[in-house]
Amino acid sequence: MSIVKAYKFKLKTNAKFVAACCATLDICRELYNAALQERRDAYRINHLSINYYAQAIQLPQIKQVRQDVGEVHSQVLQDALRRIDKTFDAFFRRVKDGETPGYPRFKPASRFDTFTYPQSGFRLEGDRIHLSKVGSCRVRLSRPVEGTIKTCSIKREVDGWYVIFAVEENQSRFFPKTGATVGIDVGIENFATLSTGEVVENPEFLRESEAELKTAQRRVARRPSKRSNRRRKAVKLLQKKHQKIRRRRADFHHKTALKIVREFDAIAAEDLNVRGMVKNHHLAKSISDAGWSQFILILTSKAESAGRVVIKVNPSYTSQDCSQCGHRVRKALATREHQCDKCGYVTHRDHNSAIAIKGRAGLSGMVSNGKSREPRISTYSR
Repeated sequence: MSIVKAYKFKLKTNAKFVAACCATLDICRELYNAALQERRDAYRINHLSINYYAQAIQLPQIKQVRQDVGEVHSQVLQDALRRIDKTFDAFFRRVKDGETPGYPRFKPASRFDTFTYPQSGFRLEGDRIHLSKVGSCRVRLSRPVEGTIKTCSIKREVDGWYVIFAVEENQSRFFPKTGATVGIDVGIENFATLSTGEVVENPEFLRESEAELKTAQRRVARRPSKRSNRRRKAVKLLQKKHQKIRRRRADFHHKTALKIVREFDAIAAEDLNVRGMVKNHHLAKSISDAGWSQFILILTSKAESAGRVVIKVNPSYTSQDCSQCGHRVRKALATREHQCDKCGYVTHRDHNSAIAIKGRAGLSGMVSNGKSREPRISTYSR
């Protein structure tokens, strides 16, 4: 079984390479916005729907008129059109599912930072990457690239330029079986509580950096002219602080997920509707700071790569139902202790929830004589 894995490395750029990348981004963004304008006008005026192939066939004609478009690799231009096609596919899916549609919008320069070689036009030789019609530069290869490189994306971030390789590799790195299973309850007081009783503390990276963010934001607000160099520098400083918070959070998620995947064969977690939960303005910042969705995604990815299984269960009443007898004990969010008035079981609220999650996923009876068996997937699990 083969899996696709992403490798991200920072580039050691020079002025010529950066100028070529910026020019490529500008052309791709202009093409993206023009394709969006064409689709929108075609539907408003003639009620016609234009797809990717109808727009891609126009590229040779555009190159004859625009010399700068011809200086960009053909597959990079095609990928820009595929991006707008995927955007409309997602828009129509949301309309069909009854969600808030969010019609595709035009991209300003500040929101278009990536261009991609989907098949060819790039070559990695040692620690040097060669990009067709852009140039070459060195790559900070922090680890070897294992597998076959399928696509190459160049991304502009606040602290420099990065290359992202999508690599296809064989799923061969399995962890040895431990015969252990676990239920995980994510929260705000503690980041995660395991059914084993182990507690992972919440680092609160955003809360910890609020004072620095406030100072950086005020510096931006004191620069009234949006086109001044001083405001541009202040905005860049603010972006770097937010980037540092994101990276610290992602590093914490990766390390925590790896520890759990190494110790347990099967993992049960709640299938939370985080988008709906952040509508609670009293808890929105804390929920976003914890990053539950990113953590579950990382945990699932690492589990699949290691031959483990993650089961998502219905989160309804996991903190209300007693994990021992199933009796529903109503309690407010501020009540942190679970006391069952039927069987007398007393424990921390989150620990009770983690045990209930494990039982709801059908993992309670997996361990027998130190050997594990395949989990019974509940009807709600995905």
